[in-house]
Amino acid sequence: MITARIEDYLEELFLLESTGNSVTVTELAERLKITKGTVTATIQKLVELELVKHERYGTLHLTEAGRLKGMITFRRHEGFRAFFHELLGLDREKSSEMACSMEHYVDNTTEERLYALLEYFRKSRAEHQPWVDEAFLAIEKPILLVPVPLTLCEPGSTGAILRLTADEPLRKKILDMGFTAGAEVKFVRSEGEKFVCKLGRQIIELPLNEAATIWIQQPSKN
Repeated sequence: MITARIEDYLEELFLLESTGNSVTVTELAERLKITKGTVTATIQKLVELELVKHERYGTLHLTEAGRLKGMITFRRHEGFRAFFHELLGLDREKSSEMACSMEHYVDNTTEERLYALLEYFRKSRAEHQPWVDEAFLAIEKPILLVPVPLTLCEPGSTGAILRLTADEPLRKKILDMGFTAGAEVKFVRSEGEKFVCKLGRQIIELPLNEAATIWIQQPSKN
């Protein structure tokens, strides 16, 4: 089984190989910031999977299958890094960290669409399309409305009902009480597992299991 950790090894081996230099266990351990013993154990696993060739005390060489997997992992890392840095405007270090977390969990279709989006963005930016600047301005603005369940509202806060997540027949009961989408609710206080709120002119006391299914849009504090 090829785990995320194994993919990290293959990616690093691929990058080291691309420098044109010989790759050793010592150098790989230094790049991954782990012990030589740990690297040696993992390399043995990679050899068993026929992803790496390693003669005793010799250099490491990716097999064709290992090289392909290393390239794919690196390519996905670069795709996500570019997405976070170029499209979302995050700094390079943060973008790379996020890419490392996500590169192992995408399929071919996701990767293809990610690169298609990047290519469209880059082309639009090169053409000075106005929507690019508008998009960056929109991203930098704080979110105006943040949905939270009634159980996480602060006393005295007011918001509009966004949705109900209760299953039937509880959903019907809550709707019949007047908790419909768009209705304005003021959260008054909590008393243990009871939540007091004001709906219109009514003061209603809800148990935890009902209050937790009512999601409210509140103005952001940002």
